[in-house]
Amino acid sequence: MSEPKLYETEIDKTFATGQSNYVASDTLETGQMLEVTHIAGTFQNLGTTEYIELGYWNGHAYIPLYKGKPDVAGDYIFWDGNIYLREGQYIYAKCADVANGEVMRLRANGLWVQW
Repeated sequence: MSEPKLYETEIDKTFATGQSNYVASDTLETGQMLEVTHIAGTFQNLGTTEYIELGYWNGHAYIPLYKGKPDVAGDYIFWDGNIYLREGQYIYAKCADVANGEVMRLRANGLWVQW
């Protein structure tokens, strides 16, 4: 059996007024399967009273896994667990109260699954 291949993604998106406040990973292609074990998100001026939602798109709806606010301004919000994604699905961070020109960040880790 071959060694599992690690999955890591780091995505920065500069928000512009009128755009979606989601930052998302690439959509999985046909035949791909991914075990996601860690998702983290933040934006530049994230305050201790502002929330970030982490989750995944299941092909039909956004499925939230965790919603939280940082203990210290600017810190990442994170979720650790196990979810399996397949074609047409992706992970996301929804950044509430993000302002024009701010950078939203999504980080994730996991393993590519061999069928």
